[in-house]
Amino acid sequence: MSNFALVCNYEGDYGMKVIMLDDDYSMEDVARIAKENIAGVFVPEPLPGTKLRVRRHGEEEFLPESMTISAAGFIQAETVDIVHVKS
Repeated sequence: MSNFALVCNYEGDYGMKVIMLDDDYSMEDVARIAKENIAGVFVPEPLPGTKLRVRRHGEEEFLPESMTISAAGFIQAETVDIVHVKS
């Protein structure tokens, strides 16, 4: 486990935020931690039934929720999009 910085482009936020994570965190963990730090502070809480998904910035395909940061091959300070999807 080691500290890992990702730049987070959270849907609806006015700007990007840096979040510090462990490299063994899953994409589900990344979305949860981003929500805990951004939703209700910079943007409204997601509507009930909304799921958050993670993808590399500029890509359309979501990363598997169980994939870890290290398995995704991210580099330090790479940008991810956190997107609301209906579950």
